[in-house]
Amino acid sequence: MTFYSKHVLVVDDNTVNIELMLDLLENQGFHNTHGISDSRHVLAYCQRSLPDLLLLDIRMPYLDGYAVIEQLNAHLGEQTPPIVILTAQIDDETRQRALALGVRDFVTKPFKHDEVLQRILNVLNVEHRYHVRDRQADTLERIVNERTQALYLQSCTDPITRLPNRRGLTQALSEAATHNDATGLLFIALDRFDDVIRLHGYRIAERLMSHIVQRLGERLSDSHTLGLWGGSELLVISATDDKRKLLSLAHHLMETFETDQQVDDLLLPLGARVGISQARGAFDIERLVHMATLALPQKNGRAVQCYSETLEAQQRHRLHVLQALRGATERGEMSLVFQPKLRLSDQRIIGAEALLRWHHPDLGHISPGMFIPLAEASGDIFSIGEWVLEEAMRTIADWRQKNVFSNDFHIAVNVAARQLARKDFAESVLRQLEDHQIPAHFFAIEVTESGLMSDMQNARQQLEQFTQANIAVAIDDFGTGHSSLAYIKTLPFSTLKIDRAFVMDLEESDVERQLARTIAQLAHSVGSDVVAEGIETAYQAMYLRGIGCETAQGYYFSRPLPASEFLAWCDNWQPHLPPTSTETV
Repeated sequence: MTFYSKHVLVVDDNTVNIELMLDLLENQGFHNTHGISDSRHVLAYCQRSLPDLLLLDIRMPYLDGYAVIEQLNAHLGEQTPPIVILTAQIDDETRQRALALGVRDFVTKPFKHDEVLQRILNVLNVEHRYHVRDRQADTLERIVNERTQALYLQSCTDPITRLPNRRGLTQALSEAATHNDATGLLFIALDRFDDVIRLHGYRIAERLMSHIVQRLGERLSDSHTLGLWGGSELLVISATDDKRKLLSLAHHLMETFETDQQVDDLLLPLGARVGISQARGAFDIERLVHMATLALPQKNGRAVQCYSETLEAQQRHRLHVLQALRGATERGEMSLVFQPKLRLSDQRIIGAEALLRWHHPDLGHISPGMFIPLAEASGDIFSIGEWVLEEAMRTIADWRQKNVFSNDFHIAVNVAARQLARKDFAESVLRQLEDHQIPAHFFAIEVTESGLMSDMQNARQQLEQFTQANIAVAIDDFGTGHSSLAYIKTLPFSTLKIDRAFVMDLEESDVERQLARTIAQLAHSVGSDVVAEGIETAYQAMYLRGIGCETAQGYYFSRPLPASEFLAWCDNWQPHLPPTSTETV
């Protein structure tokens, strides 16, 4: 390693010493050497052109060597060049004081050429090593910083779409919250994405997601941030809290899903729903996202919805209902009511449908339309369903013992999809009937179309067991779900129930009358009878009797009643037959 290009400054009040030292250095090949005889000029010189080595005399007028060192340290700090003291006297006090100020070495006067040169080279060599070490440390620090930044960016980016992931989106929201920016969120949930995974695998699903984010990105400006919040959930961060603008943006993005998505040779159906929240100024990130998820519409409803306090109150009520649902039967909060079924030809009572009711001590009466879906989603439907079956059979056994009904009377119980999905469901029900010593024809079950379609093969097996045991099976809410002639002709059932949706407008709508007639004809064509529910007027009863509907139930005859009131109603029932319909059946 050669150091002859290093910048060396010699400071001594004796110009002869300066000349001697400069001659020595130049004779050894140093070609960037300078001398100063007035110590007051050293700082200014070093500030203009910092030397690599300073050879400094200790005893000088104006500023001695110690004062020069202190001045350099005060103004240059860590940039102060390495210093070698030039002195004719090196006593302990001088040595200790100089070393305390950071001096690297000492050269005694008169100068011994070889020693002076070696000491200078030694200091320059050590200093060079320091510089090399510092450069290596700086390089390593830069590499580490670059790698750390790359890893951080990688941790904030989805590897498939190259969009910000949840961590990246959270960082973007954090910056917006810190800057008190107006912020809007669009929480986009993709529907049927899981179906694509099941049917076509993850490679196609990843291609589909990349396709979707590209199409959405084309509809967004640079002021929006699009990212992947979850497996099938996207988040759009907008720099506005204007609800109208956010709604307009959401509907604009929803146009992406109006047609099937083309991936390779596939056309893939995909739906979406959008929940919107907004904030002005500083906000809590988790809360803002939660508000958007609360606003996310339920499936098969509106596609876009904004957060509101009313909406959150409804959601919290649903949560309270869900929490209260657990153990409701054990606490005695649930009960069965019975709505009579009448034979339309003579309005004779031939059965009843057992319906579940829930009255909570704090929440009050809770609609089955609310708590039944919650029970199915949470799994509480199993314990509730078992209670319903047991309570219905206990009632049947009690009424049979009292001999209050004829031998053709039956009670029908609604069965949820998740109950029907259990492989041993039919066997369990048959055992319960046997335990209560109830003949099969006193009991019937009703299943919805959606319940059948969730697991058609197992549903068919369960229904066949019921049919073989002479238990009547009715398909409830017919026409409102997945009606299909393919399963109508293969499933073992004895009754189709016309949903109230086709009954309520019979007087006003010729279309409804034709639909009701068609359902009745379809049922009869496969050897099934027809029950119409939701009858509220004499005209409805007359028309349904006229098209061949055998059985009816509805408020026109009676609302659902507790067991004791049901028996009293039956005792007092007097048929009020409407005139025969003039419709041509």
